Amino acid sequence: MIRRIKSLLSDPELDLQSKSFVLLSVIALIGLFLAMISGILLGQALMANLSVLIEFILFSIIFYRAIFHNGIGKAKILIAFFLIFVFLPAAFFTSGGAAGGTPVWFAFTTLYIVMTQSGRPKAIFLGANVLIVIVCWWIGYTYPETITEFTRKEAYFDSFFTLLIVGVIMALLLSYQAALFHRENDRVNKQKREIEELNRLQKRFFSFMSHEIRTPVNSILGSNEMILRREGISDEIRNDTNNIQEAGKMLLALINDILDLSRLEAGNMDIVPVKYNVKEMISEVVNLIWIRADNKGLSLEVDVDPDIPAVLIGDEIRIKQIITNLLTNAVKYTEEGSVKLSFKSEDEDEDHIKFIVSVKDTGIGIKEEVIPTLFDEFKRLDVEKNRKVEGTGLGLSIVKMLVDLMGGEIGVDSKYGEGTEFTLTLIQEAAGPEKVGKVEISGNDRVPSGYSNLFRAPDATILIVDDSKVNLSVETRLLRDTGLQIDTALSGRNALEMTLQKRYDCILLDHLMPEMDGIECFKQIRTQIDGMCTDVPVVILTANADRKNQDMYAEAGFDGYLVKPVSGNSLEEELIKHIPEDKIHST
Repeated sequence: MIRRIKSLLSDPELDLQSKSFVLLSVIALIGLFLAMISGILLGQALMANLSVLIEFILFSIIFYRAIFHNGIGKAKILIAFFLIFVFLPAAFFTSGGAAGGTPVWFAFTTLYIVMTQSGRPKAIFLGANVLIVIVCWWIGYTYPETITEFTRKEAYFDSFFTLLIVGVIMALLLSYQAALFHRENDRVNKQKREIEELNRLQKRFFSFMSHEIRTPVNSILGSNEMILRREGISDEIRNDTNNIQEAGKMLLALINDILDLSRLEAGNMDIVPVKYNVKEMISEVVNLIWIRADNKGLSLEVDVDPDIPAVLIGDEIRIKQIITNLLTNAVKYTEEGSVKLSFKSEDEDEDHIKFIVSVKDTGIGIKEEVIPTLFDEFKRLDVEKNRKVEGTGLGLSIVKMLVDLMGGEIGVDSKYGEGTEFTLTLIQEAAGPEKVGKVEISGNDRVPSGYSNLFRAPDATILIVDDSKVNLSVETRLLRDTGLQIDTALSGRNALEMTLQKRYDCILLDHLMPEMDGIECFKQIRTQIDGMCTDVPVVILTANADRKNQDMYAEAGFDGYLVKPVSGNSLEEELIKHIPEDKIHST
């Protein structure tokens, strides 16, 4: 019995009310037993002692069945009923009424109900307890002959022992509760530490996963870009390389979706408001999607309200991500017809507007019953019908999370088989009174027409540090047409040896490398005794360029960062910022 009670009180799966029931019942049984013994020793009336004995037996039977036959739920109700409607009235009328120890037992019953019951039963039993007290006191006062009166000595002894018993009960209960709360607090703190460690490991996992996936993708896309730069390649080869380029970009999009989802769910995604030019933002978004729409023979229409403020303040990167995602889906699920992108604004207050973006297509549409779950993770539209359409179904869930994070709204209106319209509404701050005016965007002049290097710098020397030989080869070849003198290093230690012997105009430094990572290598370059590059611009090469990592790189002192996979254009755009102007020659 004792072992079973201990196991129940220490069972982490048992709720607090059930544990309180076990503890209070044990204490109540001990109290009844002591009350019965004290009644016999004091020579109380036979009826009073018999009443306590019967109550002790009934209480013991109910409690025994509860702990050994998994009946705690029912037993809590039965014992509460027993205490209120059997034990208290019987004790009151057979043990001196208000002059005995029964009033203290009424207080104990109230405590028992509060600690073991919940919801409607709790309210009912508390009300019944109050009603029984009123009735008993009224009957005892109005009809004193119904009370088995105590002598003065019996009354004092009975009330003394009852107070002592209930006092011990209260002390034990509070001690147990304190120990229980302490244990629960320790458990919660332990779980908190485990969750924090899990989040840290998860973040580290995604960071390494991003790096490990982006490293070969960097090689693939970089090598592919070099093939596309060649003159005189056949149409078949150009078509194949274009397919590789599209597949690589799609793989990157999937990686980004997974990483964004993990950051959003972990609460690690930050919204960073900045000033942005509305026309330029629209142009960039359209440029990203125009070729894909054109390849499917779709008409891409752009309608911009000229009264939209020319410059807004908001998270431009996330807004472009949302619109691009909606446009990508529209093109993906539309086989013929058009996709229309519309922008308009409505005044919100003196400084803010409602920035309203709609994406309307003539695609397959969405079934009405699917719309409520449309923004769920991994949910795809009409999977059976569109099983050949690529994608994970993460896009819309990420869109919804980002919109919620920015305090905006997104709605959908669709007719199955005819098309869909998504409407995005965001509150943005107007950076000035100037309006965007008439905006005309054509996709034809935005299609890349070939490679042309941004500059030449044959007198400049740079160092590229990367633990991947393939990446070093790709990055070197991507910069070949600039005429730069390029040295390479496969590790941080190798780079430190080279910066002792030679001064470079700029250093490109990979972040995640074995033995010594890029940040540690950068710190040593900056503090290197007799080093020749302590003040040379250093640009970090990274697969992790979210806001927290950007802040980390800025805090470390890097002069810039490039996100893998890097293109020749992105490399040149970054390097032209850091190479001395007198060594730069325009092309």
